[in-house]
Amino acid sequence: MMTPGATKFIAPLTFQALSGASVSVDPFEIPRQDDIEHIELSHWADVIVIAPATANTLAKLAAGMADNVVTASVLATHAPVVLAPAMNTNMWENPATVENLRRLKERFFYIVEPEYGELASKREGQGMGRMARIERVLTQVLYAVTQPKTLAGVRVTVTAGRTEEYFDPVRMLTNRATGRMGFALAEMAVALGAEVTLISGPTDLTPPDGVRYFQVIHARQMLEMVQSHYPNNGVLIMAAAVSDFRPEAFSQNKIKKTGDSLQVRLVPNPDILASVAKHKKALHVGFALETDDEIERARDKLKRKKLDLIVVNNPNVPGAGFAVSTNKVTLLFKDGTTQELPRMDKRLVAREILIRIIALLEQAS
Repeated sequence: MMTPGATKFIAPLTFQALSGASVSVDPFEIPRQDDIEHIELSHWADVIVIAPATANTLAKLAAGMADNVVTASVLATHAPVVLAPAMNTNMWENPATVENLRRLKERFFYIVEPEYGELASKREGQGMGRMARIERVLTQVLYAVTQPKTLAGVRVTVTAGRTEEYFDPVRMLTNRATGRMGFALAEMAVALGAEVTLISGPTDLTPPDGVRYFQVIHARQMLEMVQSHYPNNGVLIMAAAVSDFRPEAFSQNKIKKTGDSLQVRLVPNPDILASVAKHKKALHVGFALETDDEIERARDKLKRKKLDLIVVNNPNVPGAGFAVSTNKVTLLFKDGTTQELPRMDKRLVAREILIRIIALLEQAS
């Protein structure tokens, strides 16, 4: 659907050619079917996304107007509506726009806040009001369509990514974890209604909307952060790839190459899961990355760390390694049950894990 104003920028034929779908512009156009088109569209949609949503459209929606096919369809729909505002900085900050957004939020519209960046007007340059990146818009669509909110009111803490253990200002011990699995778990937990705290090591990923986000560097910082945000009567998901060891000593200056061999003494890092398990007050979920005897090793870790569920994968299996969008995991439960999942997108893996977590919470209640 396009508003008349949108057609001044891009012709409907362009969208029709690119999408292969018809484009609705005029609510008074003679319908191709018996039903009035904007009414039919309002019933057909699972979710309506308005991107970009101009200040004018926000004002019309806040006032309940229905003067074009977009606003009329929104007024007639029971589907969730996601708005991605984009406009001039002054328009975004205008009290009228602020008030309109407040009213729309009260009516349970999903708002994807705009970002700071390059604006359309060269005179303005950069400012607040640039439409959010498409990944953020899609995250809000995920939140809107995920029903029911079976984790509503549940506190969930997720760790993600790798840790880095430095032995001089430029060199470190680390691993190849990107944080994608942990971020997917945090995103899906928010979609299911949870109050999510995401604690991550260094990563290039942008945290999903709706989480409380904290970034750390090394394992001891992650331990402190987990202890500070431990979810009493909630869920702790340790998806981070925490370094098992760290250098015993740190050199304030870069260690120079002399031609001789270099010896670095390593000491064990704290075991985060074992530390919090001493006073366990939440459901604990761990991850195990193993290259051999993965089920046996994961089952041992499940017992030692008093886990309720452990997720194990082998990075040597195609589609289950680092820096890929898919994963192939096996779930081990403390009652001895084992479930192997097929390779799938990490968001879907996260959903399957959280479905099992919800079942465990229901059993414990």
